[in-house]
Amino acid sequence: MIASKTLTFNMEKKIVTFNIYRFHLLPLTSNSQQLELFPRRKITAREIREKKNSFFKTELDKLGNSRVTKHPLKLHDKANEIYLFKIAQKKVTKITRNFKTSKIDNEPYSYVIINNDPSIQKIAISDNIEAFSHPDVIKNILKKTFQKDLDKYGLNIEIEQLFDEASFWKYANQYKHLITYLNFQFIKPNLANISSSLPEVFKKFTEDVNSHESNIKIKAPENGTLEGIDKSNKNIKGLVEYASKGAGNIKLKVKKLRKILSTKENPIIVQADEISIEGAPEQVVKIFKSIVE
Repeated sequence: MIASKTLTFNMEKKIVTFNIYRFHLLPLTSNSQQLELFPRRKITAREIREKKNSFFKTELDKLGNSRVTKHPLKLHDKANEIYLFKIAQKKVTKITRNFKTSKIDNEPYSYVIINNDPSIQKIAISDNIEAFSHPDVIKNILKKTFQKDLDKYGLNIEIEQLFDEASFWKYANQYKHLITYLNFQFIKPNLANISSSLPEVFKKFTEDVNSHESNIKIKAPENGTLEGIDKSNKNIKGLVEYASKGAGNIKLKVKKLRKILSTKENPIIVQADEISIEGAPEQVVKIFKSIVE
């Protein structure tokens, strides 16, 4: 089951499918830091958190036209805190003409939309199998690039895909008395509007030890199954809600089922006409705001 919505302007044109991710900007340490950008004094983690999106915006503005790597990146459009990039994959393609084979350079690309609004912090990555095998490949490229760029600000970035919360509860109901193992992987709270659902004890624990990515694993006894995996369990409900909004992933093991189930199999996707993305500026702004609102 994949949760999706379609923003349609011209059904005859090519449909572009976006996977939606949440990014988290986190201080590298909870202690004050001496940064090269601010040589006269140490910067506190609180100050870094307050300026995190401003720092990120500075790096996004520099990112515009990178041609020096294997994955050229071009700024296509922007409006306030929203950026639309194209990221390409350099390839060599063989073509045959008049019974002769030749090679030509080819750079198929995907779209990347980034909303740097501190209350949203979303990234939409289009699926183009000709360029990249999966949007996660682009996510990993961006993560590596941004982590390098943000290091001088004392910042780290984590990027996690949004999934449909209903998919977990479907698993939980379908295998209600058969679940033997659950693994909640979640990112340290970064956004007030989603972190409230994370149980306070887990929130405080990640803060105390400066963990940016944590795992909570629960396992049933041998020959037994887990109990209370339903919405009446406030801790389970909070973890599911928090993870689904772009802060992690959940894995389930079920009796007599070899495959480990994962919420990553049910990503949130949004579809749009390519002509809308490539169209007039006012139309472009409208469409990419709708995708990463």
